[in-house]
Formats: sequence, structure tokens, C-alpha cells
Amino acid sequence: MATDSQGSTFSFAGSTYMATSVTVTPGGDLLDQSHLGLASGANRLYQGPALKDGEVSMEAYGTTVLAIGATGTLSFTGGTFSGAATVSSSSVAYAVGELVRQSVTFKVATS
Repeated sequence: MATDSQGSTFSFAGSTYMATSVTVTPGGDLLDQSHLGLASGANRLYQGPALKDGEVSMEAYGTTVLAIGATGTLSFTGGTFSGAATVSSSSVAYAVGELVRQSVTFKVATS
């Protein structure tokens, strides 16, 4: 069943943003544990990541460029995340006939 995203709010370090999109990406690469003892044509063997690398990306209306490395509590109500986050990238885009839009990517702890 589809979920409606309207009414969701996004906040970081005490500021609330008028978000236009939010993407939550749990991360971490699988580790290949294949070995030469596997039969020819067999599938590779994998295990979960040793280190996780979750990200939350947000686009919103605004002119705030958050400092890389800034930390704080991030929450996305109506979404799937609330917890500690660190800013890994931040930018602001200006275009003719458009509202000023900011983009921010956070590194987050995932469970």
C-alpha cells in the first residue's frame, strides 16, 4: 500500500525545514567471503557489512548552508529516522524563476 508523504516535517539541530524531498538510505557494503574451495559455477558467499554508512539526504526551500561536520539531532516525522547525524555535504542552488533551494546530506547511525 502506498504511503502519503504530505505533512512530514524535517528538523536538524533545533531548526525545522520546509523539505521538498527526503531520502533515507541505510548503507554499508556487503563483504565477499568467497574462497577458492567453492565449486566452479557456485554463487559467491556474502556477509553483512563490518561498518555501516547510513545517509539521509534532504532538499528544502532556504538559503542555509550547513557547516560540513556539524552534528545534531535529526528527525523526520512521518518518516523512518530520528537520531544523531553529522552533515557530510551542503549546498544552495539559485536559478532564474525558481525558489532558492538547499540540499544537505547527513551521515547517520543505523540500527
